Amino acid sequence: MKTTDLFFLLCGRSEHTLVEDIVRDISRKLNLNHSFLSDYQGLIGIEKHIEKIQSMLHLESEDILVVGIWGMGGMGKTTIARAVYHKLASQFSSSSIVLNVQQEIERVGLHHIRSKYISELLGEDISYRLNYSYDRRLKRTKALLILDDVSYSNQIKDLIGGHSNFGNGSRIIVTSRDLQVLNNVDADEIYEVKEMNFQDSLRLFSINAFKQNYPLETYVGLSQRVLNYAKGVPLALKVLGSFLYSRRTEEAWKSELQKLEKLPQNDIFKVLKLSYDGLDEEEMDIFLDIACFYKGHLEYIVVQTLDICGFSVHIGMEVLKDRGLISISEGRIAMHDLIQEMGHEIVRQQCVDDPGKRSRLWKHEEIYKVLRNNKVYSYVPQISLDNSFNLVCLLSSRLHRSYNKIFNCYLSLIHCVYF
Repeated sequence: MKTTDLFFLLCGRSEHTLVEDIVRDISRKLNLNHSFLSDYQGLIGIEKHIEKIQSMLHLESEDILVVGIWGMGGMGKTTIARAVYHKLASQFSSSSIVLNVQQEIERVGLHHIRSKYISELLGEDISYRLNYSYDRRLKRTKALLILDDVSYSNQIKDLIGGHSNFGNGSRIIVTSRDLQVLNNVDADEIYEVKEMNFQDSLRLFSINAFKQNYPLETYVGLSQRVLNYAKGVPLALKVLGSFLYSRRTEEAWKSELQKLEKLPQNDIFKVLKLSYDGLDEEEMDIFLDIACFYKGHLEYIVVQTLDICGFSVHIGMEVLKDRGLISISEGRIAMHDLIQEMGHEIVRQQCVDDPGKRSRLWKHEEIYKVLRNNKVYSYVPQISLDNSFNLVCLLSSRLHRSYNKIFNCYLSLIHCVYF
């Protein structure tokens, strides 16, 4: 028997079947490369992200590595992960990408997701198996697996088990809004997705608003206002650009921008709010307090203030940092303008028509109106007074007429000048 015949016999496949498999594999890799070239090449700033993540993957190493991609909602984590997948998948024996893990678990269940990606990695359908452990063939497979938008670390453990379930040189990439999720699974490297710089922001917005790389001359000033609003968040730049594309007059643009100053664009709001929805009740309160009162204030003073209110503030603020909702810069609490706006809108929606029924009041005109009309309800916990003499006098004049209600309010005295 010839050596080649013995090889095919040992493989348990005919020569014809083996050739078909080789052709299929080459075709898959060519399609992936073509997909990357057509879909991602030219995407604003994508090559920078791919280059940095690729350096973290250490593709020359035979170790099995987990790399995390972390950032707040709307930063483009999914787009980056997909681009990395299409760029690098051809360098692995097999590959699979699972988008929107949290959403898919709720929709079809964890078992379905696991069997689907394992089927893709092994090149055969294993969904019919009612009970199965991780296939031993995976341990001989150099695989690329991407899990997108993971909310809890136990989801990763349930989906992939341990590193040892995969072959040497395998890479697992996980995207999450929560830094702690990536730390809990012992990610070897974590890439933080940050805001786009001014030039990339302008290009991304212009492509969506004007279908070219720069704004029309008469719209330069208005475009600058949009960029100031979006603060480098790709989702905001794309959504607003596409939205304004159909508004072809300067008057229409000005009108829409005035609306944005009062209310956030709904698509942006829904995406950003996902990070808030994952908090527990106390963490939500800490976040809303910071969004409404404490942005830009010294961290240690805010910690002391919230600690007096009975919050587990140290743990709570660490969670907010891990979810990208706040950061600390030079000892002060920093928060992206869109994140703060999202917090304001959450409070506003508690009672759209009556500010006195909301949990927090921070706008002068609303505070004045509520106090003037004697509409402070007993469950309003916080009112911001920023050294406004008129508001303080008005509050004092109402004390004798609404003493019990005002007494039950926690008055958070916030000053114009930072501590």
